[in-house]
Amino acid sequence: MQKFLLTAATFCTILLATVIPHSLPFPEEKPEPATSQGMGSYMELGEDGGQFSKAFRNTLPAPELYSITWNKRKKPVLAWKKVPRADGYEIARSTEKNGEYQTIKRLASKKALRYTDHKAFAGKRYYYKVRAVKRSRNGFRVGKYSRAMANGAAQKTDWKITQYGDASGLQMMFYTLQDHYGHLVVVDGGWPGNAEQVRKVINEKGGHVNAWFLTHPHEDHIGAFCELYGNLGTIRVDKVYAVDMASPELCMANAPWDSVAAYERFRAMEIRQLSYVHRGDTIKIGKLKIEILSAYEKKIDYISSDLLNDGSMVFKVYGTEESMLFCADAGKAVSSYLKRKYGEKLKSDYLQMGHHGNGGLKKDFYKMVDPDVAFFDAPNWLMENQGGKYTTPQNRKWMERMGSKIASFATAPNAVLLK
Repeated sequence: MQKFLLTAATFCTILLATVIPHSLPFPEEKPEPATSQGMGSYMELGEDGGQFSKAFRNTLPAPELYSITWNKRKKPVLAWKKVPRADGYEIARSTEKNGEYQTIKRLASKKALRYTDHKAFAGKRYYYKVRAVKRSRNGFRVGKYSRAMANGAAQKTDWKITQYGDASGLQMMFYTLQDHYGHLVVVDGGWPGNAEQVRKVINEKGGHVNAWFLTHPHEDHIGAFCELYGNLGTIRVDKVYAVDMASPELCMANAPWDSVAAYERFRAMEIRQLSYVHRGDTIKIGKLKIEILSAYEKKIDYISSDLLNDGSMVFKVYGTEESMLFCADAGKAVSSYLKRKYGEKLKSDYLQMGHHGNGGLKKDFYKMVDPDVAFFDAPNWLMENQGGKYTTPQNRKWMERMGSKIASFATAPNAVLLK
């Protein structure tokens, strides 16, 4: 009987040590150094009832901390997006963006997606990070931190749009759009030889691409993407948007002088994040709205003798006050169609010139857009018509007479703030 009682006591001790952490809330929040983003830690009860930590690979992604606003008492209110499988969240704070962060609160509810820092001093600048927390059999574990955000940053809705050039002197197309919160949009990327340049830029901007737009399947536009996608490394891509182009056979029959090698390579790839866009689609990323004005459809077959270019994705991005029109490699065949279809809606503050500014869309189309800045995705030899067969100088004169500033690879990278 005594032996049985000892066994039962031992069993109860084990039961308490393993079950109680499930039913208890997360440990009481106390200011403590926040761990690195690369590795999290989980806490478990030791034999003596104390706590110790072990490293583990993060399985919880970083939350998207998307705004910090003020309440009536001038206290910062954080808001973030839900992380799947999270049981709660942990908030860390610092007075410097790259300083030491202290945990100030643990929220033991997966529905808690807002937090008010009642202890913040009015007028003082703080930086915040949030990470997900999940209960485990032996305590809890944490995921990666969100990007740091400063209090009062919610009013910063500008998007920085950057045009990149090719160091070897080729024409290509590569843009990034990024806001204050770290949302990142990539447009095209250039040739296969530009892949490492694209990788470097993306990593410098945080390594997380919310959306990658591939305007059409020519090698100077999608080559870098095709080269990178099979070896992204630490880069994370949420969505890839492309044009559901005519078949390679039809494209070659339509324009025998063209090449479909890059297109066929792209079609052979398995891209799980891929979605095809169509005219009229609207995509939202943070505060940015992207409207697809044109993408290959049957109508293009009847008006174009250059399907791969004229079937390009033409889209307009809207900030809170300004807009930019991307024309990719669309040419004269779709110029009148777009003008009739959209009219004054084409008016934009910034413009990416069709087909690198060589040929491309018609003068009356550009007059309708009437941009403050016109981006030519072109090196000097193309801008100056060194081959004697390019219309880029003529298009440049048109834009300058309209009052547009000119951006080209001669001064790249070139950037504007889309308000």
